[in-house]
Amino acid sequence: MNKLLAAMLVAFLCQLPAHADVAAPANPPEVWDLGPLFHTTADWDKERVALGGDIAKLKGLKGTLGKSPASLQAALDQISAVRRRLSRLQVYASLASDVDTRVAENQERRQLADKLGSDFDEATAFVRAEVVALGSKKVEAWTKSTPGLAKHHYALVSMLRLAPHTLSASEEALLAGASDPLSQPQAIYSIFANADMPWPKITIHGQEVTLDQESYVKYREDQDPAVRKQVFDAFWKTFKAFEHTFGAVYLANLKGTVFSAQVHKYPNSVSQALSNYNTPEAVYRTLVTEANAGLPALHRYFALRNKMLGLKDAGYSDINVPLAKPPRSYTVAEAESLTLDALKPLGEDYEKHLAAGFAGGWMHAVPQRGKRSGAYMNGAAYDVHPYLLMSFNNDYNSVSTLAHEWGHAMHTVYANHQPYETSDYAIFVAEIPSTANEMLLADYVVAHAQTKEEKIFALSQELEQLRGTFFRQAMFAEFELKAHEAVEKGEPLTGERLSAIYLDLLRRYHGDKEGVVKIDDLYGIEWAYIPHFYADFYVFQYSTCLAAASYFAEGIEKGDTAMRDRYFKMLSAGASDDPYQIVKAAGPDLASPEPYRALVRRMNSAVDQLEALLATK
Repeated sequence: MNKLLAAMLVAFLCQLPAHADVAAPANPPEVWDLGPLFHTTADWDKERVALGGDIAKLKGLKGTLGKSPASLQAALDQISAVRRRLSRLQVYASLASDVDTRVAENQERRQLADKLGSDFDEATAFVRAEVVALGSKKVEAWTKSTPGLAKHHYALVSMLRLAPHTLSASEEALLAGASDPLSQPQAIYSIFANADMPWPKITIHGQEVTLDQESYVKYREDQDPAVRKQVFDAFWKTFKAFEHTFGAVYLANLKGTVFSAQVHKYPNSVSQALSNYNTPEAVYRTLVTEANAGLPALHRYFALRNKMLGLKDAGYSDINVPLAKPPRSYTVAEAESLTLDALKPLGEDYEKHLAAGFAGGWMHAVPQRGKRSGAYMNGAAYDVHPYLLMSFNNDYNSVSTLAHEWGHAMHTVYANHQPYETSDYAIFVAEIPSTANEMLLADYVVAHAQTKEEKIFALSQELEQLRGTFFRQAMFAEFELKAHEAVEKGEPLTGERLSAIYLDLLRRYHGDKEGVVKIDDLYGIEWAYIPHFYADFYVFQYSTCLAAASYFAEGIEKGDTAMRDRYFKMLSAGASDDPYQIVKAAGPDLASPEPYRALVRRMNSAVDQLEALLATK
């Protein structure tokens, strides 16, 4: 762990009673303190200028990496030190910009920081080629004989592992130059879907509404089934009118991905996508297989939803309406106290670290004009604690989001036990501790609910998380796989064909044939609404992480201390190994069925509890 963070935690922990319950601060800070990053913008600008000079000096390292073990270590250490300072500079600019996106000076600082990032990438572009030229035998021998190279070992091994898929310097330069035109399908899609779509106007409850993406999300939850159907039909007819265009744009993206995989000598597109972190293709394919095997649990949940909503013939337009109203509101202090109580199964050490963060000015939670929407944790400033941004709206969703983002923050705290070079962690691992926190919170709220309504609401929230984050993302993953495989086989692929593929998946996942949820032909166009499809083979990790989180939550809640120890070893591993191996060492093998079956068990258990509640008066 870095010295500054350790000092902050020790100073706080020394104030805590040795064996007392840890409580959130009575009045927790709701606005973060950026002082630990830079005291003033003048300090930031001074560092920016200094970094510009130091980044330029990195070019002078070209040609030195292969001279000796000492020269390799010196070069990698120098590059790492500059990257570390650059990350801190970028974090400050990013956080300041996101608090109020209307402030031009903050936007300018962010652009200047991003420019330094591009300069850094350009200045260090030679590293991979020089490491590959050394070869694995020499790199391994040098690493064993030079202790200072140990912290760089995983990065070196990863570069060497990818060597068979790395072309000559001139060929890679040519492909790098083609990256901009090859990325244009995503840019075209984004502009068309968000800016140029001719959104329809419809009348809802006597008021004319422009049915754009924002209002669609709002009105698809309307309590009136007729309104929901009206919203769905109008919205998806708009996308359907441009099916040919969306098909051509996505096909261009698919062809670019397949081309890249072929020229880099990968057997297929999914193999290329998983190669950076050495994730077995079996993980992806096992997820798809097990998600399909678990569909009876999803259909069971849908059937219960239909019953609770009084729907005899439920359709796809009924899928988003909430099952229950939030029973109460929460303050930030109450949310933090509730989160601390819910996460007690993780142990005293975790609890104390979390309380230290709550009290430390790490989070900006106040809603305000100009603030970036959504929520995130930024832990890239290794020498300072992580920072969190969200807008706390006093509802249960805000409490769950708080627990989720602090799961990321605590992951960073534990991963910073690693040297800087191996302190980062992949998304394949990142969403496990955050979603595990959400599950532990939901289970705690259900167990301690004071009213039947509160318990029903908490169970419905958990079931929606399992539906939306596991099954829906797995369906997306299966669609991506089918679309890429069609191009790889040379099959013709049009907008209509993509809609047919997606419609078949929608019907299978929602139990259309079984009479659970009726899926109209029109809704097959929904694939054109999903921007994640332009980040090839990305969304599957939401599903795998949630499955692993279910596995851990199930065991930790039962008091399995050995599992809990392995869980924290996983959090502390950072990027010291392939993320698949890090997770597997902790217990769940995501290339095997068991983690996914743990999630299905959790879903069935939640449905059991909900059915039992509804049966009581």
